[in-house]
Amino acid sequence: MNPDIAAHTGERDDAPAEAAFRTPSRRWVLLAGRLSVLTAGIAVWHMAAGSVVDRFYLPRPAQVLSELADWVSDGSLVTNIAATLIPAAEGFLIATAAALLLGYLLAVVKPVADILEPFISALYGIPIIALVPLMILWAGIGQGLAVAVAALAAFFLMFYNAYFGIREVRQALIDQVLIAGGSQWDIAIRVRLPSALVWLVAATKLAVPHALVGVVVAEFLTGNRGLGFLLASNASQFNAAGTFAAVAELAAITFLLDRLLFALTRRALLWKDSGRHGQTD
Repeated sequence: MNPDIAAHTGERDDAPAEAAFRTPSRRWVLLAGRLSVLTAGIAVWHMAAGSVVDRFYLPRPAQVLSELADWVSDGSLVTNIAATLIPAAEGFLIATAAALLLGYLLAVVKPVADILEPFISALYGIPIIALVPLMILWAGIGQGLAVAVAALAAFFLMFYNAYFGIREVRQALIDQVLIAGGSQWDIAIRVRLPSALVWLVAATKLAVPHALVGVVVAEFLTGNRGLGFLLASNASQFNAAGTFAAVAELAAITFLLDRLLFALTRRALLWKDSGRHGQTD
């Protein structure tokens, strides 16, 4: 199996720079810089719409905001966001459970991993879009298809990190648990899975957006609700403002998910760093 697929968990060379931005004044400077870039981008967009690019292709920001306001007022914004996020969450949870089970099995029983490795690599190399017609036959259309595509999109990212995280456990730790009278269950719960935690945390930040993309692809092709459907329906009607509004929704949701995952996983990553420094001191 290709270890390059696993999320990076090595030493971070930019730790001093990140530490510098943890002070309140530095954080405000960083926030001001990002807001300046966003404001400048919107200003350039406003000036280019209608003068450089025809508004049929590039609507003004005010038109996009008007579309978003209409969706908020009629309730379709919340409905479509929920229709996308719920299957994405379900698919991610299914993928995580399956990845942990299979990853643990292959990491512990190495002969099985050697046998299945080329088949897993072949499946990973198939574009998800190529498997959607087959999933339609199996799961039908609607939410079942969205969940299936989301699970497949997130599975391999979670699987490879679970596999490598569990496999890389030091044998000395396992021997210490066995000497202390621990069972295989103790090794799994107290050694192997905690060792894979940091790998899984890193994979989560990649797998969650992939699950969201999988749902959007399914909705784009066969859905009758959700952000993918909203994007496809507006594009098919040549409604540039609605299409930009749907893209802006996706960008905002992706950003919020990334910040949420960063907040939730920061403690685990700090635990990893403190553990490494403790070993090197």
